Amino acid sequence: MNYIYRIFFIAIIIMGVSSCEEEIALPDNLVEFESDQLGLLSTETELNINIAFSRAISQAGSIVLNATLTGLEYGSDFTTDPAIVDNKLTLQVTAGAASTSFKLIKANGATFLGDEQIKFSIESVSESIVLGGKKELTITFAEIIATLGSLAPNVGGEQQPNKVFIDLSGNRQSFISRSGWDLGFNTDSDKFRVIINSSSGMLARVTTKTDMNAVSASDTVGLGNKLSLPAIFAALFGPPPSWLSETIGWIDDPAGSLSTTAIAEISATDADNKVYIINRGKNPDGTERGWKKVRILRNGAGYTLQHADIAATSFTSVNVTKDNAYLFNYINFNSGLVEAEPKKDQWDIAFTVFTNTFPSDPSNPSSPLVPFEFKDYIIQNRYEVETAQVLMSSVSYENFTEANLAGVTFSTSQKAIGSNWRSIPSNSSTPPSLRTDRFYLIKDAAGNIYKLKFTALTNAGVRGFPAFDFALVVKGS
Repeated sequence: MNYIYRIFFIAIIIMGVSSCEEEIALPDNLVEFESDQLGLLSTETELNINIAFSRAISQAGSIVLNATLTGLEYGSDFTTDPAIVDNKLTLQVTAGAASTSFKLIKANGATFLGDEQIKFSIESVSESIVLGGKKELTITFAEIIATLGSLAPNVGGEQQPNKVFIDLSGNRQSFISRSGWDLGFNTDSDKFRVIINSSSGMLARVTTKTDMNAVSASDTVGLGNKLSLPAIFAALFGPPPSWLSETIGWIDDPAGSLSTTAIAEISATDADNKVYIINRGKNPDGTERGWKKVRILRNGAGYTLQHADIAATSFTSVNVTKDNAYLFNYINFNSGLVEAEPKKDQWDIAFTVFTNTFPSDPSNPSSPLVPFEFKDYIIQNRYEVETAQVLMSSVSYENFTEANLAGVTFSTSQKAIGSNWRSIPSNSSTPPSLRTDRFYLIKDAAGNIYKLKFTALTNAGVRGFPAFDFALVVKGS
């Protein structure tokens, strides 16, 4: 390996680790609502409302909210968990928590005109935390189209344990542990495609066998030094092994094309569907998630998943029915069916750790691509969401209006934003930084176009604390 090659990848290793973790003059630990306004959709029966901290709190405490009702009666129209007592809602927070939440629940049979509102305000907090800027939240019992706002996605700090989904028009976010699912089953009526969890570094390698019980530990001999992101990375430090060029086929297309997935299209002919050996990757804390063998068949309009530990002589079968309200229906090998993302028309972009690709020889862009893990990554919804990057040298964020849309080219690639919004300095003692020379346009499934400018990436030099401002440019029809 040449000198530039080695230095390049050593730098990436160093830069992938958070810097500036010294216990010095940490800023105030702020507590605030994730947004200042939310709408309750007519189809929603309850709403989970999050209150976030700048970082995990050091000691247990409480937060007291004041509730002001307009056109509503507690009990007959809605309830909360925990309950509102004398117009106050008290939340107990455990030490080590990075956020807390409560539920707003519609009463059965209640009807609304759409102008009913609840205003929650943070009245008091424990001594260890300080009130932030978003100390009031107004909830309207109708869908809203947010015109502007700011959000701090709850990525979870340095290890970035959460995959966070953003719905700009709803001014809301939701998240799941990025190791909370394993496989996603596409719901299109004419497609039988399955994706693997790129946010945990999952890899899948096909075998020649179609009998689950015929696959054993002998089929994994040698794979421990191949079928993992760390093993692929280690292989770059020396003469390229013959298998290195195969690794690109062990992940899904990072751009989001369903024609190129690690698991081949599920055939209507059972005999064509092979068994795959899967490395589930790692949990956010670095622990291994283990290996599995899987086989997937068609089951009428849905799927049947067969899965087991590698050495098992029997397997578990799970039927997956396509629910077209979602883009994918998800399975966790441990817990079965899980809801790993919002309905397909209720999110726009997501913050996550992501398995992208990189040239195996960075000095030769045409060298074979290999899988590589990226932090601080942004993907966009594959369902009718498009994005575009705008450089400040052409027009500033503040001055961008509908008239500036002429000539803008939107992208449908899942990774159009990707890691382009931030940069990693060559000096490992310096934390990563925002690229302030650009902003982004997000066109959602309803035709709303927003401009979005990132305002934070780190907190006290620690990665995993992004934030952004957004504003409506064009309202959809």
